[in-house]
Amino acid sequence: MIVLKKSRDPVSGVPDGRRYARAKTARTASVWSLDDRLLSRANMVDMSAGGACLELTTEAVLPRHFTVRFERRSGLKAHVVNCQLVWQHEAIAGVRFCEGPLTATS
Repeated sequence: MIVLKKSRDPVSGVPDGRRYARAKTARTASVWSLDDRLLSRANMVDMSAGGACLELTTEAVLPRHFTVRFERRSGLKAHVVNCQLVWQHEAIAGVRFCEGPLTATS
């Protein structure tokens, strides 16, 4: 589901300045380098149409660009998304979803 409206602070109802509303989720994922090395397993804390917050299972330092593979419960192939690191604090990272192919820069 893609949400295209601005999110609001749950207490005041005032827009919080984010481009897209966040939705809590509990999906599992894995983070991969552009040369197909597993960097970390992760749990998605929340997501929006533009990105997600990931909780890594290890305190891996993420590169600027990488892919995230979202696991599917039905046994189908994982959904792979190109991502850009926006911020990281220890094992928590904010990522932006990117379109098109990525090239290694770091």
